[in-house]
Amino acid sequence: MNALQAHCIDFNYPGMPLFNQASLRVDSGSIVGLLGPNGAGKTTFFDIICGLKHLNGGRIINPFTQQLYLSQTLMPPPALRMSDIFKMTTLLCSPAPVNKHHVQEKLARWSPRILKRYNEIWNKKSSLCSYGEKRWFFTVSLLSITADFYILDEPTAGVDPEFRFYIWQCLRGAAQEGAAILVSSHNVDEISENCQGFYMISQYKFIHFEQGEAFKHYFQATTLDQAFINAAAGN
Repeated sequence: MNALQAHCIDFNYPGMPLFNQASLRVDSGSIVGLLGPNGAGKTTFFDIICGLKHLNGGRIINPFTQQLYLSQTLMPPPALRMSDIFKMTTLLCSPAPVNKHHVQEKLARWSPRILKRYNEIWNKKSSLCSYGEKRWFFTVSLLSITADFYILDEPTAGVDPEFRFYIWQCLRGAAQEGAAILVSSHNVDEISENCQGFYMISQYKFIHFEQGEAFKHYFQATTLDQAFINAAAGN
């Protein structure tokens, strides 16, 4: 089984440490969550995995040959239709041709109820779509591209509860087909409920939890949000 592994990594910006002897693992066929307050280093860690930033110490072992990264910020050209943006994305990201039929096949397996809405938005101009529509369309489109490792930086941000539910269905479908998925969020409940374990960035380390109850116990809290606040106070 392949696995992304961060071994005792160190990283800092001038005068600002982010990671100190931090370790993390993401196995094939699993969804692993990453929690942390703003500025804790979630996006920086994703950039490190992708080779956009370089470690001060430790090492990253990444055996995956095809990885895809969904960043926090999406700014599709307003004059283009969502179908055009899909075609541009697949041309840049996919080693093999991908068309609408490929997406429909996967969505029919993973989340059939989202298929009708996906088809409706296909020819809609980006300027007429809400941010949430762009976000979920782009997320499920990216998952339709064959990859063995997906990095998703807050994929459900700005998405309503219905499509947040569908996104997680698609993530579970991709994991069941063997992909490794690393996903960040500020929503502790969705990470606790949908991931096969998650990490909290606290005290410059990745602290691992199998479930929400252990997270609450570790940070001496009665709710997940309170545990998050207590963990963030240690940064």
